[in-house]
Amino acid sequence: MAVDEALARAVGDGLAPATLRFYGWSAPTVSLGYLQRTRGGVDMAACRRHGIGLVRRITGGRAVLHAAEITYSVVLPLQAPWRSLPVPQLFARICSGLIAGLRRLGVEAVLGESAGSPERGPEGGACFLLRRMPAIVVGGRKLVGSAQRRWDRVLLQHGSLLLDFDPRLHQAIFPDWPRGDPDAGVTTLAALLGGLPPMGELLSTLRAGWAEALGVPCIPGELLAVERRRADELVHARYGSNSWTFRR
Repeated sequence: MAVDEALARAVGDGLAPATLRFYGWSAPTVSLGYLQRTRGGVDMAACRRHGIGLVRRITGGRAVLHAAEITYSVVLPLQAPWRSLPVPQLFARICSGLIAGLRRLGVEAVLGESAGSPERGPEGGACFLLRRMPAIVVGGRKLVGSAQRRWDRVLLQHGSLLLDFDPRLHQAIFPDWPRGDPDAGVTTLAALLGGLPPMGELLSTLRAGWAEALGVPCIPGELLAVERRRADELVHARYGSNSWTFRR
């Protein structure tokens, strides 16, 4: 989470180009939305029993269990034409890269239905229970959840692409997860493809989708020294602090 914010600061300050990042988690972890209340949305006792960590994002939305999934982040400077786009169109434009990458894998995904703005549910609860835009769905089942934060000069969008899914674990840690239908309208890349390609092949295909959809090349790179330094500072000042994690 600290790295994503450090990337956003560097791009916003003009120190780094627009950035696409893929990453995973060293252990299963729940990320809370920026404004989400801790109490009620997540069963903390269940998280402790299952060894699941807890962090708070800088972006909005509801809680996500990061386990068998790929987390992505896209950071863009808010210049023309991005600056003039309303939030629904920003989500749709960025998600088009994921949809193009999934199509290259043989998965026909679409953006969830929109009523003019991204779906907003109660502050508590799980992200993958919401299936309207900006969700990416396949056959009405949610495959990708995303969240966004916009500052004056930069935009950060990140989200979770499910590779596999443990419905019982979701029932255990999210009090509002349906008991009668544990799958709850969720699908996974493994289920859609009948298995998973090698990770390197999967990520290169997703990168190609974004390059196709946005019309820009994706050039592999490493974090800049300033991004690493800011990420370390943000861990100490924010993301590693209980006062930040349990702020609401």
